Amino acid sequence: MTFPRKAWILVFAAALCVSTVRAAEPVRIGATVSETGHFATEVGTFRGLFEAWAEDVNGRGGLRVGLKRHPLEITVYDDRSDEASARRMYERLTVVNRAHLLFGPYSSPLTFAASTAAEAHGVPFVAICANAPRIYNRGYRWIACVIDEAPRYTYRYWDMLRSEARARTVGFVVEDTLHPRGVHQGARTLAEEAGIRVVAERFAPPDCRDFSSILGEFRRLDPDIVFIAANIPFAVQFISQAREHGLAPREFHAIHHSGIFQQALGSGAELVTGQSYWTPGMTLGQHERFRSILARAGISLDDYPWAPAYMMAFEVVEASLAEAGTLEAEAVMREIRSSETETVGGTVRFGPNGAGTVNTYPSQIQEGRYEIVWPPEKATARHIYPSIAP
Repeated sequence: MTFPRKAWILVFAAALCVSTVRAAEPVRIGATVSETGHFATEVGTFRGLFEAWAEDVNGRGGLRVGLKRHPLEITVYDDRSDEASARRMYERLTVVNRAHLLFGPYSSPLTFAASTAAEAHGVPFVAICANAPRIYNRGYRWIACVIDEAPRYTYRYWDMLRSEARARTVGFVVEDTLHPRGVHQGARTLAEEAGIRVVAERFAPPDCRDFSSILGEFRRLDPDIVFIAANIPFAVQFISQAREHGLAPREFHAIHHSGIFQQALGSGAELVTGQSYWTPGMTLGQHERFRSILARAGISLDDYPWAPAYMMAFEVVEASLAEAGTLEAEAVMREIRSSETETVGGTVRFGPNGAGTVNTYPSQIQEGRYEIVWPPEKATARHIYPSIAP
């Protein structure tokens, strides 16, 4: 039987389509989110952020790897805010789910544990909100982090105080965990370089519920700045007790503050300063797309001001896969580490140990809104100091 020429063309076209579909294997990416446990207040809804990004990517035809687009498959597990669970989930993502690439969990302790699975199996691991130096000083080859290391986390805040030349003293309250300790380590030096005298440094465990001894000492010393290097639950507990006990510094600075922080403290959150990566007034990177992904996920930037760090990681991965032109792990990791990507938070590049370059901006809660207060070219409002909060 002889097929007409048109039929042969249709058969060839169908075969070509099947071949193309088969060639475009999915890009498998894995991550965990602390949906339960200590960090649930900070990222408990972020499964939705990952899924919204995947929907956005696939709606655009998939992830570009070289000249070809591949569908994105994303797998997200609950790490329970627990280091052992995080390590176990990332082991599963590499061995069972066969992920081509991993996004790290929230926090330095979980990332420290989870990244060992990536290193053992040779899978590219992009850390997001985890910048304790201890993570990056192990000589690991398979990790890169979009944000700067913890000691520099607040450098713009101290630049602002130096420029204003009003604050003279600071007292540090530090949650005794990896990230807060790393931030304090750098902040202490930065404060001294800014001409601000350190009058107290007190550490407490993350589950501390009674700060009376620290509060008594701080009332006596009366520092201009009370700097709280801590995650949100610790910071909320401390500031709440400080307000009740009449500790009234010229400014409270909490390195992590958010809508959840405000909801817990009410008027006690007013004029507290902290750190933010991005505000809608900033037009860097794919900012309009980022707002669309946030809306799709139903995530409020005020509630989760560290969400921009996740978008930065997405932008880095998209750009690196496009440049690598392959899903081969060595090539992907090499491309990530050598990349320079314009993101919503600024230019991301990586140092020899894998740590990134993007840092936070000092922000202040003013009439319930987050305002960037430094540097002048990025500020959305003037820094109010001394604090006149109730």
